[in-house]
This record gives sequence, structure tokens and C-alpha cells, in this order.
Amino acid sequence: MIKPISLLIIVSFIAGNAAADVSRADYQNPASAQETTGFLGGVVLGGLAGGPPGAIVGGALGALFGDGWRAREQVGDLQADLYASQLEVASAREEAQRLQRDYLLAQQALDNLNHQVTLTPVALPMLSTPCCDNTVLSVHFRSGSSNIESHYEEQLAGLIEIAKQMPTARVEITGYADRNGDAEANLKLSRERSNTVKNYFNSMGIQQSSIQTIAYGETRPLQTGQSFESDFFDRRVIIRLRDSSKQMLTQSPNGE
Repeated sequence: MIKPISLLIIVSFIAGNAAADVSRADYQNPASAQETTGFLGGVVLGGLAGGPPGAIVGGALGALFGDGWRAREQVGDLQADLYASQLEVASAREEAQRLQRDYLLAQQALDNLNHQVTLTPVALPMLSTPCCDNTVLSVHFRSGSSNIESHYEEQLAGLIEIAKQMPTARVEITGYADRNGDAEANLKLSRERSNTVKNYFNSMGIQQSSIQTIAYGETRPLQTGQSFESDFFDRRVIIRLRDSSKQMLTQSPNGE
């Protein structure tokens, strides 16, 4: 009779403490109720099987089972969190793959566009005035001579090359003489000088129809007063490249 009474007292004492612990348990931690349930179950079964010592041993074993139950639930929670993380990683990986595909498609479209682009030549409008219009060269002569000095040949050749590059070039050749001697002879000499230059241009490939000549004799000196130096500059032929659309020099009655 003593054993059942002792067992009842122990069970009641333990149950009261457990109930108090349960009432004070944190409701945010549901595993504490499971531990208590395991402990109480172990006490009762241990007490019934082995008396007070059995109750103590059973309570300890019940608490262990309660801990195992709680551990299993924690493992389950961790597995659920791991699964959710794996889903997020998989979603991020799919998004990265989608962005990579979009980038490759955009790059391919850009490459195709670059291959399709062709350069279209644009015709530039022709200038109304040639680049070398009104280019002038002055050639001087010895007294009483119409021969071209050799040191002028290089300059004349350069001017002829410019004329060949101008599709509408016209060549104006004007001859002059100094005031020494007869005026009629000086007019003839100036004409011979301009013709000499004209023939030189013809020999270098400039057509006869592209050349205009005129002679002024001694009537247009560069200076009012006459001197040895001024006479040198008056014995000259002026060669001018012009655009054929512009008005040419008017022939004098004595010109050719």
C-alpha cells in the first residue's frame, strides 16, 4: 500500500511542476510542450513499471524522446528553408539564362545590321567657279626678242598641267612691249611674243580653240615714267587661266 501512495505522491508532485512549467512556457516555442509531454509520459509509464525509481528513469527517457521529437521538427523546418532557397537559386539561374539569351539575340541583330549597311556614294555639286580660275603667270623678254627664256619653261609646264585639269579652262595670252623704238614695230613685237607663248601651249597639248591672244604694243606701260628697269617689266606676256563661261578679252582691231 505504501508503494502506490508514494508513487501517487511523486507523480502528483512532478505533474504539478510540469503543469506549472507548461503554463509558463513561451507560446512562441511550441517544442517545449512536446518535451513536457514526453517527460510526463515517461514518468507515468516508468512509475507503473518500476515504482519511484522507474518513474525517475522513465521521466528522463521521456524527456529524451521529447527532445528527439523537437529535433525532428527543427530538421523539417530546416529542410523546408533549404528547399525554398533552392527554388530561389533556380529562379535566379533561369533569369540569368534568359538575360544571356536576350543579349546574344541583340548582339546577333546588331551584327546583321552592320553587314547590311552599305555606303552610298554621294555626288558632290560642282563649284560654279573652278579652283584655279584667274591664275596668272608673267613671262618677260629680252629687248627686241620674242623667244621664251629657258628658266620660264618649268613655270609654263606647271600652268599647262593646271589648265589640263580644268574641264572648262580658257587661256588668255596678252603681249606687251616697252616704249623704245617705233610704236608700230612694238605692236608687232608684242603680237609675236603672245603668239610664241600660244604655240608653246599648243605644243604641250592645249587646243587652239581654248586660247585667246591679244597684243597691246607699248600702249600700256606699268609706270608713267620710263627707265631701264621699267622697260624690262614692260617687255612681258601675261598668261591667265579663266573659266570658259566668263567673258573673254575683246580683240583689238590690230589683234589676231
